[in-house]
Amino acid sequence: MAGVRGMLERVARLEAQRAPKASPIEVLYGSVDGFAAECMEGVASGKLCLVDMPSVLDCIRRWHRDGDYGVRRTGGNGVWNRA
Repeated sequence: MAGVRGMLERVARLEAQRAPKASPIEVLYGSVDGFAAECMEGVASGKLCLVDMPSVLDCIRRWHRDGDYGVRRTGGNGVWNRA
């Protein structure tokens, strides 16, 4: 029985390591929708551009959906790698 418990603990640790990490936007705003709502408040108040902000938000949603927030630029040749 102890062997089974140990294996279950090991599997739980492995699954936790493989779980996707939260994006910076999720960490700061709770969700992409929360960030978008705050940005649209900025648009309504005139602080952010009415023309550009919807496009920026679409790009950020795609960046988040595709998991590209985990991509980092490597030195040298500039090849993008998944973290």
